[in-house]
Amino acid sequence: MTLTFIYPIALWLLVLVPFAVGLALMGPRRPTPVRFWIGLTLRSLLMIAVILALAGVQLRLPSNTLTTVFVLDLSDSIPAAERARGEGLIRQAVAAMPQADQAAVVVFGGDALVERLASPDPFFADLASTPVTSRTNIGDALQLAMALFPDDGARRLVLLSDGRENVGRALDQAELAALHGIELSYIPLDGPEGEVEVLVERLDAPADVRRGQDFDLAVAVHSSAPTDATLRIFADGSLIHSQAVRLQTGINRFRLPFTDAQGGFVRFRAQVVPNADTWLQNNEAGAFTVIHGAPRVLLVEGTPEDGDALARALSSLEMEVAVAAPQDLPTGLAELASFDAVILANVGASSLPPGSMERLQIYVRDLGKGLLVTGGENAFGAGGYLRTALEETLPVDMDVRSREQTPNLALALVVDKSGSMGACHCENPDLEQRYERRPVGLPKVDIAKEAVMQAAKALGPQDYLGVVAFDSSAHWALQMNPVEGLTTIENAIGGIEAAGQTNISAGVESAYRSLQGVDARLKHIILLTDGWLREGELSTLAVQMSGEGITLSVVAAGGGSALYLMGLAEAGGGRYYPATDILRVPDFFLKETVQAVGRYIVEEPFYPFLSRSSPVLQGVDVAGLPLLWGYNGSTPKRTAQVVLTTPQGDPLLATWQYGLGRAATWHSDVKGRWATEWVTWAGFPQLMGQLVGWTLPAPGVEGLDAAVRYEEGQARIEVSAVDEVGRPRNFLNVTATVIDPNLGATEVKLTQTGAGQYAAEVDAAQPGAYLVNLSVGADGSPLGGQTLGMVAPYSPEYQLGGADRSLLGRLAAITGGGELPDPLAAFARTLPFSAQVREIWAALLLIVALLFPLDVALRRVMFGSSDLRRATGWVQSRLPSRQPEDRERDPVLGQLFNARERVRSQQARPPEASAVAPPVAEDPQPSAPTDPPPVSEDPMERLREAKRRARRG
Repeated sequence: MTLTFIYPIALWLLVLVPFAVGLALMGPRRPTPVRFWIGLTLRSLLMIAVILALAGVQLRLPSNTLTTVFVLDLSDSIPAAERARGEGLIRQAVAAMPQADQAAVVVFGGDALVERLASPDPFFADLASTPVTSRTNIGDALQLAMALFPDDGARRLVLLSDGRENVGRALDQAELAALHGIELSYIPLDGPEGEVEVLVERLDAPADVRRGQDFDLAVAVHSSAPTDATLRIFADGSLIHSQAVRLQTGINRFRLPFTDAQGGFVRFRAQVVPNADTWLQNNEAGAFTVIHGAPRVLLVEGTPEDGDALARALSSLEMEVAVAAPQDLPTGLAELASFDAVILANVGASSLPPGSMERLQIYVRDLGKGLLVTGGENAFGAGGYLRTALEETLPVDMDVRSREQTPNLALALVVDKSGSMGACHCENPDLEQRYERRPVGLPKVDIAKEAVMQAAKALGPQDYLGVVAFDSSAHWALQMNPVEGLTTIENAIGGIEAAGQTNISAGVESAYRSLQGVDARLKHIILLTDGWLREGELSTLAVQMSGEGITLSVVAAGGGSALYLMGLAEAGGGRYYPATDILRVPDFFLKETVQAVGRYIVEEPFYPFLSRSSPVLQGVDVAGLPLLWGYNGSTPKRTAQVVLTTPQGDPLLATWQYGLGRAATWHSDVKGRWATEWVTWAGFPQLMGQLVGWTLPAPGVEGLDAAVRYEEGQARIEVSAVDEVGRPRNFLNVTATVIDPNLGATEVKLTQTGAGQYAAEVDAAQPGAYLVNLSVGADGSPLGGQTLGMVAPYSPEYQLGGADRSLLGRLAAITGGGELPDPLAAFARTLPFSAQVREIWAALLLIVALLFPLDVALRRVMFGSSDLRRATGWVQSRLPSRQPEDRERDPVLGQLFNARERVRSQQARPPEASAVAPPVAEDPQPSAPTDPPPVSEDPMERLREAKRRARRG
């Protein structure tokens, strides 16, 4: 047992102790030598204790405990048999562990998990933790394992792995372990010999080619043994080549021709299907090729006639136009990137595949592509694009606000919650997730809640909204108030459940009374019911409400009382929507709300007004623009360029730059409803061609050669730039925006590495397709751009190769360990044992705090025999008096008590009383005068005198 110090320099303060003793000796001595020497000794000890505490004194005790942490690799590169063997080795070692030792277990793959904390328990249960198995991160596993060691005793790490690290740096953690005196030993895990493993090492394709140019695809396939297989090649998901091949041991190379390149962004995928294989995850590889040609435009039309005229106009300008229905919009960003621009012609938001608006936002903002949205009854705000990613992408806001200060609309939604609305008629995963239903069909009342949310999205902060649910009576779920946040509305209607009878009159009358007290320009009621039962006659009330400016529309969620509900809507001056498909109810609510607001769709004849000049109108006779019959209302954003407007000042044609790309809006349609004169106008193809052309990405830079390739978890981007005579172009501003498989965007600036050479690296650890958009500029001016693609292959976890004994050996050598021949050697006592350290400075300070008052008392408090007698008397004076019966039993005590009372009475007698003396007889023989005996001031002394008199008497 020894003492150590955290701050040994503080021990120099001990020289102050002799000086303090000397000063005490030179000073005046205290009356009692014993008290002086005791106080001096105590004061010296207190000073020494404080100094030791300041130095951080520690007590080092010997420790005989060996702690071993087993680190087991459970990644996919370890065969199941080897994982079981590793677990068995750990169980064997723990069972034979000496009694004084302890063991912990960490399992790992792409991450690390604690399976067992350090414990002397010899029982090891089956593994319960499951790490990410598609990667091997030895570094994180070692870091976690070192955190489990105690501070004392011997410490050893035992790594059971194949050593095929593909994430992190285990060597750094091994050096840290050596710094802390931790030994690392290993037991290699390897697969059995003779397994057949086939993998596609790479697929090479040119980064870009011209339209119609033929080229070859190069495929490299590695096999660990001879076997038969089928090689397939896919282009944009379509099979273009398949052949049977005989694979030999080692690398097998194939070259396959690709002809009839049609332009765009093409993704190739090579797939091998062997007769025998271990892992299927490594049987594919991919590549991208950009085929340059005429601009490719994807025209998505809500109905077949919505984009016919526009498609003909663009095709006449030698643009390659692909027409698709909304549900056929590509769901992958790579497929979408094969088009230079996308047009949405009168497409409603609900008809697009999930996530399409977010992909279109990335398509424009990060890939630098073009987007044009045209109007119609299902476009813009009327199409449900309020507060969506597409609204953020466009130069206009879907919200249309009145120029008046009073609210535009007060909307009351009357929702049937009777028992018949609890019937399940559909399955909708999105609604099931929102309302936490099991996938067994949704009650109609839950679809009604979604309809309420759709209607709320179409309202602005100046509007009023109220929701009343009815069964046999009316119940307000959301009182009539200015529109609040969508979360508040959703919480308010969440408790509506189907139960009870149907009393339509109760719900409508309650909504009518509420609207009478609201100051709004427009007042409207939307009634949703299945109409199977009704109480009360509403036709008269509907006519009365209409006369007061409160209109009523009806959405029939079923076939009950259809004729009655239709007549009710007509009497209320509203519209009737027969929802034979219950899933269309939310769309009807949105459409009816848009109609009620009144500014999302404006149908009136007008001529466009020129607001500002633009390249879009170059060569167009602006004075001869034809008549239009309607448009979609919207509000331009602050930085938008409004080229054409309506007579009311609403935008008709707006453009803006959004990120790396461009977006434009045409607020009338491109068919015969509103643009009857336009689609037959001679200038229509030129105007639409220039509008679409303005959105197209910047052309490629001449002399720019760019490529992106995958290298050990990194996407390496390389650019070579030369001028028209072949001289390197230096000091260019080259930036790359990389879109990962999860649609996350990373922007990186390429640094110049040589004459006309630029490069950068971006993390690409996740397998999948990566898109790279290059932007090139010089002297602050943009020169152009280019889009590239790369496919990160399967995880390196699935590549060939046995145990990396080289890495395992280097890790062990750094810490002084090695390969363990026997699992029992994990507890071999060949390591130095570090002492157990206990900090005692806190205990010393506690002792100082307890003894310091005693030191003060020895120096300041003087206490002698007279002090003791005085204290004794004070205590006795505070004792309770003896009772009269005690005096009678003890005559002596009785006399003493009587004497004490006489003394007390004399002391209490006033001075005047002593001046009057009682008459006495004269003494015939005068005597000499004598002085009265002195009276003591001490009460105890007077008491003792009284006792003496009592004994004499």
